Amino acid sequence: MAYIYLGLTESAIDPLPPIRWMNGGPPGIPTAFPSPEEAVMLDGTVRVNFKSRQPRSWALQWEMLTAAEWANMVALKLTNRSLYFQNNWEDATWRLVAIVDLTYDPYLNAGPVGCRYGVTMKLKELR
Repeated sequence: MAYIYLGLTESAIDPLPPIRWMNGGPPGIPTAFPSPEEAVMLDGTVRVNFKSRQPRSWALQWEMLTAAEWANMVALKLTNRSLYFQNNWEDATWRLVAIVDLTYDPYLNAGPVGCRYGVTMKLKELR
């Protein structure tokens, strides 16, 4: 099983909770590659600004996380620092990212397990 890591350093960090998905296939982790900037000139021609590097972004989503797993993600967001990210479903490269959005919904009637959380986290590559 591949893991996804997110933390303040590349060493001694715990993996994020596993993404649970249906049908046993690899999880759908959307990775966005932004389009180059386009501008329309006065004569109607289109110019494209190809940057040397296009930063990626990732949208990660979990359901039924425990209160402790949810609290760890909130603590990462509250650090307001750049974080190291490795998605082993993609490759083993460490990337510097920022959490640009973190939303969560509590599931209060989760049965005998108590309160659980649905969490959506959006990351953006910094360099």
